Amino acid sequence: MFLFLSGISARDIDTSKINIFLYTRQNPENFQIVELTEESLASSNFNPEHPIIILAHGWNSNGRENDFKGYGARFADDYLSVGEYNVFSCDWGKLEDIYYPHAAAVTEPVGQYLAGLVALLSDYGVMANIHLVGHSLGAHVMGSAAKEVQRLGLGRLRRLTGLDPAYPFFESEDLYPWRLDKSDAELVQVLHTNSGFLWNGCLSFKEPIGHVDFYPAGGSHQPGCTDICLLGACLNVTINDLLKGGCSHERANLYFEESIRAVNPEAEGGNRFLGRLCGSWEDFQAGLCCDNPTAVMGEWMEPSSPEGTYFYYVNEEYPFALDEQGSC
Repeated sequence: MFLFLSGISARDIDTSKINIFLYTRQNPENFQIVELTEESLASSNFNPEHPIIILAHGWNSNGRENDFKGYGARFADDYLSVGEYNVFSCDWGKLEDIYYPHAAAVTEPVGQYLAGLVALLSDYGVMANIHLVGHSLGAHVMGSAAKEVQRLGLGRLRRLTGLDPAYPFFESEDLYPWRLDKSDAELVQVLHTNSGFLWNGCLSFKEPIGHVDFYPAGGSHQPGCTDICLLGACLNVTINDLLKGGCSHERANLYFEESIRAVNPEAEGGNRFLGRLCGSWEDFQAGLCCDNPTAVMGEWMEPSSPEGTYFYYVNEEYPFALDEQGSC
């Protein structure tokens, strides 16, 4: 099936099933629907003076409701609590179908469609202020979008963050060339929270695929989570089962959300996710990297952070960040 579906293009999908929602401090709870037209964008609350966040959810999710599955509202709440932002949320859930292989295949045309939003925004001279953020399959939506932006001659985006990018069906770059990689933006940050193979109950890339890759608690299973197949091999468990029950997979969202609010001194917790540059989780645990450089994971990561893989400890419950205590 995936060989057939991998040839889907933006012309082959019903783009009326894709919605773009905009949240700003003028409408923090009630999104505005933005069509891919100059008139629609101009009549919205979009303000080119403010940073731009574009979000893409993963499988079995959507872009609107403010609940466990919802994506746009929860992140809009975080960003708008710390500053003035334009938070765009791409809702592509109606295209996913119930089968993961189909959802994986349509990430390419969804990304191509989303590149149309970036093209509209580029007319305002704001390319340097755009940050793409995608979770799971949404990370590959953003990989597709970023590649299409370059194909359109708009240059390379400044920043892209992949939150536990989905691994099943994306193993082969030849078959899924639009998957997220470090060529997609000047700074590609990747957070790995459930990385590894399906038979170990893992859903995301183990290998580093960004400029800076963060591996909290080693990156495979997170403290406080009881994941399917955590203690042994997966028998008679599907990709869908893992995605629906993926506590560690969802932690990527929770960690990134917490990182956004860390800039606010009044925020609960307020600690940073401070990763230590290191070659492996085993070396990190052995204390062999304590003199290496550190980098802050999340929204406030410094672009000058040295390229490489970073490891750190996290708490079992919120607040998850441990600041310097978690970096060695």
